[in-house]
Amino acid sequence: MKQTILTIAAALLLCLPGFAQEPVKVNPEAIQKKIAKSDEEIANEKKATKASTWMKRGDLMLEAENAYTAQLFESAPVNIVLMKIGEPGAQEMARIGSNDYIKLAYGAFDVYVDPATQTVSGWDVTAPIYGEAIDKAVEAYLKSLELNPKLAKKVNEGFFNINNTLRKNANSKFFLQDYKAATNYYQRAYEVSIIPEGGLVADTTSLFNAGYLAYFAGEYDRSIENLRTVEGMGYYADGMIYNIMYNSYRGAYIENKEKMAEAKEFLENALLKFPGNSDIISCLTDVYLVLGESPEPLIEKLKVAIEANPTNAQLKIGLGAVYSELKRYDESIAMFDEAIAIEPQNVNLYLNKAYVYTYKGDAYAKELNEMSWNDENRAGVRALQMQAYIDSIVPFEQAHSLIPQDINTVEFLKSVCFQVRNEGEEYMKKYEHYNELFKQMKAQQ
Repeated sequence: MKQTILTIAAALLLCLPGFAQEPVKVNPEAIQKKIAKSDEEIANEKKATKASTWMKRGDLMLEAENAYTAQLFESAPVNIVLMKIGEPGAQEMARIGSNDYIKLAYGAFDVYVDPATQTVSGWDVTAPIYGEAIDKAVEAYLKSLELNPKLAKKVNEGFFNINNTLRKNANSKFFLQDYKAATNYYQRAYEVSIIPEGGLVADTTSLFNAGYLAYFAGEYDRSIENLRTVEGMGYYADGMIYNIMYNSYRGAYIENKEKMAEAKEFLENALLKFPGNSDIISCLTDVYLVLGESPEPLIEKLKVAIEANPTNAQLKIGLGAVYSELKRYDESIAMFDEAIAIEPQNVNLYLNKAYVYTYKGDAYAKELNEMSWNDENRAGVRALQMQAYIDSIVPFEQAHSLIPQDINTVEFLKSVCFQVRNEGEEYMKKYEHYNELFKQMKAQQ
C-alpha cells in the first residue's frame, strides 16, 4: 500500500500543467540583511525617534515570520500550492499519529499532503528566518504607537496580523502533535490580544485551546490556570472546559484529597450550569469514587433543581445520566421519558433512552457470564437481558425517524436486532432490514 502511495506522490509533481505564475521564491538572506539594517536604524539616535522606523520594522518582522508559510493554508489543493511555492527538493512518506502523509521537503520547511485528497494537511518550519520575529514585531508596533498615536489603526492591523500568525503557527504544531509548542503559540496569541494598545478583543478561544492542549502536553497546572482564566471570562465551550479541567486535576493531584475535593466543588457548580452534560456527570461520578464517596448527593441536588424548574428538560437529562452512571437503569429511563415529554423532537433523548436499555442488557450479560451453566436462574436472567435489548429498539427507531440519514443509529439498530433475532420472527425481519440499509448507506459514503 505504501508503495502505491509513493507512486501517486511521485506522479503528483510530474502531472502538473505548466505553471501559470512564477513560484514565490523566499530569500532568507535578503530578509536577514533587512533585519540587520533595521537593527542599525533603531540603534541610530535620530532614526529611532521616528515612528515610521518602528512601523517598518514591525512589518519586516511579520514578513520574516510568514515568509515560508504565506502561501500555505489547510485543505489547499496541492497542485495550486506547488504552483505558488515551486517543487520540493525531496519527498517521502511520513507518519504523524496513525496517518501517513506525503512530506514535501523544501529545506527550511516541510509541507504535509494527505495522499487521499491531495490537499495540504499541515506544515513545519524547521529553520525560521528570525527566531524572535513575533516578540520584535510586538515591540516595534508598540514603539511606533508611542511615538505617533495617530498610527493606532495601523498598529491595530499589525496586532491583528500577529494574532493570526500565532494561531496559524499553533494549528501547524497541533497537526504535528507537538502539543507543548501548540500550547505556547495559542497562549501567546491570547497574550497579544490583551495588550491594550493593540486594540484587539481578548482571544478567549486561543486561551481555551492553550488550556486544552496543555493537558495533552502533560502541563496540568498550566492547563488548570488557563481554563480558570477562561471560565472567569465567561467562556465555557458548552461545558467542555470542566471536563478538561477535571482531567488536569486528576493528572496533577490524583493522590491529593484536598485538591480533588476542589475539583468536586467546581464540577457540582458546573453541573448546575450544564445539567445535561454527560461528561461533567461522568467526571463527577469519578471524583466521588476517587474520594471514596457515593454520588448519591448529585441526585438530591438535581431533584431540587427540577422541583424549582420542572419544565427544564436538561435537568431531567442530567438526573437520568446520573441514574445511569449508578446503574439505576429503570429510574434513568423514567427521567428520559419525562424529558421526551418536554422536548419530543430532541433526537438525543431517544438515543440516550435506547443506550440505557442496552446498558441494562449488558449488565444482565455480565451477570450471565459470572453464573455457572447449571444455575437455575440462568434462563430468567437471559430473558431479562433479551427484553432490555428488545426495549431499546423502539427509541432507536424513533431516533432513526428523526434522523434517517444517520448511519450510526442504523448500525445500532442492526446490532441490537441481531442480538434478539432469535426471540421472534419480527426481530429477524428487523435485523435483515437494518442490515441491508446499513450496507446501502455504507456504500454511499
